[in-house]
Amino acid sequence: MKNKRILSTKILNKDELSQLDLDGHEVEQWNFIKAEEKKFSIKLKEEILIFSSQNAVNSFFSQLQNTTRRDCICVGEKTKELLENKKQNVINFFMSSKDMVKFLERNLVGEKFIFFTGNQRMNNIENFFDNQNDNFRVVEVYKSYCNSKFFKNFDIALFFSPSGVRCFAEFNSFENIDCFAIGESTAKELKNYTKNIHIAKKPTISNLIDTVKLLH
Repeated sequence: MKNKRILSTKILNKDELSQLDLDGHEVEQWNFIKAEEKKFSIKLKEEILIFSSQNAVNSFFSQLQNTTRRDCICVGEKTKELLENKKQNVINFFMSSKDMVKFLERNLVGEKFIFFTGNQRMNNIENFFDNQNDNFRVVEVYKSYCNSKFFKNFDIALFFSPSGVRCFAEFNSFENIDCFAIGESTAKELKNYTKNIHIAKKPTISNLIDTVKLLH
């Protein structure tokens, strides 16, 4: 099999890279999306805390380091692990915001929540809480911005978010590229540029890498 050049639109950690059995393939990495903490001020009451990502968790605890153990809900396995490392009680986590909304509709209507998130986000959760009045607050704790860069002569590209797809598209072509999406939302954005899309069975980096290995 011919060796391939792989571009990851997010820098992977050593463990994630080790899962990708390169077999002589060349891997380039670049964070097409960068995140910065955003200053915020809030008085916590008895709300359940919702976190959209690891970035939201990191920003929250960098500014509220002495937060006592709280009930939390989050999107993503890695976000759950990070919250547990912060000694928080994760009552549930979900692979997507869509799945989270389904759970909230069935189980937690009437509870009070604070949603900690970034400036670029899916609106599923906020749309659900439009009529919840004072039971739901949104607090932006970080901001994301595009960090696009031109790459050439690669065969495979790994995508982790819709915004990452859009930033990639600023300077790069999708022609003759095998595109791998971590989830449905990312794949939906890719469809605006290409039909050559593969989706991970579960929206995790590990599953995304397994999909690449299966096909290459």
